[in-house]
Amino acid sequence: MNKLVLGFFVILAGCTQLMKGQEQPVITKNISKKIYFTTCGGAVEDWPRCYDKAARTCSENYVVLDKVENSRGTQRELTFQCKK
Repeated sequence: MNKLVLGFFVILAGCTQLMKGQEQPVITKNISKKIYFTTCGGAVEDWPRCYDKAARTCSENYVVLDKVENSRGTQRELTFQCKK
């Protein structure tokens, strides 16, 4: 019984961690032109999460330069530029 309870808590902790997820970083592609790139993959990071990262990166608004999603919808890539 103790192993069953312990197993339940391990699975629960794992599911909680998956729901929380880890945010992918924003990478600078061209610092002088303020162009950045980020990925938003899986069920945890969707397009709105990508746009949130762009908004946090740019002190003002931004322009989407490129937006790519694979056919399964599990990998998303966003290239954006901060407005000057």
